[in-house]
Amino acid sequence: MSELEPRSSASSLEATALALLLATGFASPPLLVVGASFGVLHPVCALLGLCGAFGAWVWLIVRVRRGILTKSAYASGARTAADWLVLAIAPLWGLAYNFAFGEASCVSDGCQPDVFRPLAAPGVYVLVGLHAAVGVAYAISRRRPEALRPTGELLLCSILGAGVLVHAVVAVHFGSWLLVGLVLPPVFFPCLAPLLTILLLGVEIQARLRRRGGEALAAGWIERRRPAYRDAERPAPEAPLVVHRGLLLRVLLASPALVGVYAVLHALAAGRPAAALEVFTKTCTFTLSQVDVTRVPGGCHYLCTVAARGHTWLVRPERVGKRRGTPILVNRQLATANAFEDLLHERWPRFGRFARATYDALGLPVSRLIRWPWLADLVFLAMKPAEWAFSVALLLFDRRSPQERIDRMYR
Repeated sequence: MSELEPRSSASSLEATALALLLATGFASPPLLVVGASFGVLHPVCALLGLCGAFGAWVWLIVRVRRGILTKSAYASGARTAADWLVLAIAPLWGLAYNFAFGEASCVSDGCQPDVFRPLAAPGVYVLVGLHAAVGVAYAISRRRPEALRPTGELLLCSILGAGVLVHAVVAVHFGSWLLVGLVLPPVFFPCLAPLLTILLLGVEIQARLRRRGGEALAAGWIERRRPAYRDAERPAPEAPLVVHRGLLLRVLLASPALVGVYAVLHALAAGRPAAALEVFTKTCTFTLSQVDVTRVPGGCHYLCTVAARGHTWLVRPERVGKRRGTPILVNRQLATANAFEDLLHERWPRFGRFARATYDALGLPVSRLIRWPWLADLVFLAMKPAEWAFSVALLLFDRRSPQERIDRMYR
C-alpha cells in the first residue's frame, strides 16, 4: 500500500491543478463579467455579485477535480481542454490584448495609463509561427507516445525543448506582468501563458524521456542502478525509472541549435540580422525593451487630437507640433480641422467663436471617454466625413493656398 500512496497523492495534486487551470481560464472571465454587471443596480449588488462569482468559481474547481479523479474519460477530456487553453486560447487572447489595447508607438501624452505592446510587429507573427510548430510537435508527442525513429524522436523532443527556451525568454520579457496574471487571472490570464507553456512542455519532455529510458532498460541497453551499501538480508529496492540520458544529452544540444535556426530564418525573412530579438527589443517598458518612452503631454483634450493617437498604420501621424507651448502629435486630419477653424476665425470670426464654444462643450467630454488606441481608431474613422468637408470648404473659401494653411498649423 505504501507504493500506491505517492501515486494517489500525485494524481490528486494533478487533478487539483488541472481543475484550477480550467476553472480559471474558461469560467472566471464570464463569471467576473456577470458578477460585476450587478453594479448597474447598486455598488452593494456588485460586491454581492462578485462574491457569488467567486463561490461559483470555487464550486467549479471542486466539481471538475472530482470528475477528474473518478472518471477516466473526464480526466482525458480535461487534459485535452487544458492543452487547448494553454497552447491556443491563451496565446490568441494575448495577441488580441497586444494589438487591441497595446500602444504600438512608445509615445505617451499622459491622457491614460501607459500600456504598450509587449511584442513588436511584424516580428511577432514569425514568433507565432514558431509557437504553432511547437504546438504541432506537442500534439504529435501526445498522440504518439511510443518511440519514433531515432531522428524523429530527437527532432520531436528538441522542438519541444526549443519551445521551452523561447517561452522562457517571453516570460522574462513580460516581467512584472507575470505577477499581475497571478493576482488578476480572470483579466490577465494570457500573461501566465509563457509559464504554463513551459510547464506543459517540460512535463511532456520528461514523460517522453522516461518512456524511452524504460524501454532501454527493458531491452538491456542500460543497467538499473542499485545502492552501493545495503542490508545483505534484505533485497535492494527497485530504483526509480530514470530518463534516457543519451537522448537527454542530445536534446540539450539540439534545442538551442533549433532556436539558432529559427533566428537565422527570421533574419533572412526580415532582412535584418537581429530580427528575432527585435520582437522584444523594439518595445518599451518591458524587461528586454530597448526603446525609451517619449513623453508628449497635453494631447488628450479634443477629438481630433485623441484620434491622432490611434494605431499609426491607420491615423498616420506626420509630425510633432505645439499647442500653447506643449508638444502634441499631428496627423493630416488634425491639421485639416485646425486649418478649417483658422479659416472660420479669419473670414467669419463671430461664427468661428460660436463653433469653437460648441466644440469645446461637446468634444471635451467625449474625448475623455477614449482610453484605448482602438477607440481612437473609431473616432478617426467617424470624423473622416468631417475631414473631407473641411477640405472642400478650404478649397472653396480660402483665398490663399489651403495646403499652406494646413502646413502651418501647430508650428
